[in-house]
Amino acid sequence: MFGTGVGLMVALLVVTLLVVPVSLGVAARADAKVRRLAESRASHPNLKGSVGIADVDERCDRWRQLATRAWAICGGASLVAVAVVGVLICVG
Repeated sequence: MFGTGVGLMVALLVVTLLVVPVSLGVAARADAKVRRLAESRASHPNLKGSVGIADVDERCDRWRQLATRAWAICGGASLVAVAVVGVLICVG
């Protein structure tokens, strides 16, 4: 009963269960960084120059994109893990 297909499913489950917490951590960290950058832009009056604002906005956008990708990876890996568990329950 434990053929190659089940072994591959277990390996896929292990990989997805490793990806989920890593991507969750990256997403939370990137969201926190975006929040801090937005707060620092609002609280520091010396960033009112166009160069300072553009730099903060660009960094904020990059962190926001990273957070979005990490949340998507986390959600996708979670769905794959749930599906694999469902298949393994049906098989086993």
